[in-house]
Amino acid sequence: MLEKILAGTGLAAALAASTCCVMPLTFGALGLGGAWLSSLLVLAPYQMTFRLVAILLLGAAFWAVYGRRARSVDGASCTTLRSQRFTKSALWLGAMAIALVLSFGWWQQLIS
Repeated sequence: MLEKILAGTGLAAALAASTCCVMPLTFGALGLGGAWLSSLLVLAPYQMTFRLVAILLLGAAFWAVYGRRARSVDGASCTTLRSQRFTKSALWLGAMAIALVLSFGWWQQLIS
């Protein structure tokens, strides 16, 4: 259960970190631009906080999913493969999102 919570909040924090730079560029490239994109800049002062929270949560989630050894207790329910697949998918999606956010300055120069 802890893995799901950490992976979900890590993904949400990574998406929040992308609101000021990556998301507007992506929406504009997809043709979904408009005046409403400027409202995303309101969150720009919190950019570093979102990045730090996302890195900490994703790091904790990676440790919870891949680092801890599973303990088998008699009578305890095991997690299903479908549950683990969802958790790992959310975790890796959040890791890719934060990687895009952290490397934005580098690949922005390549695009423009």
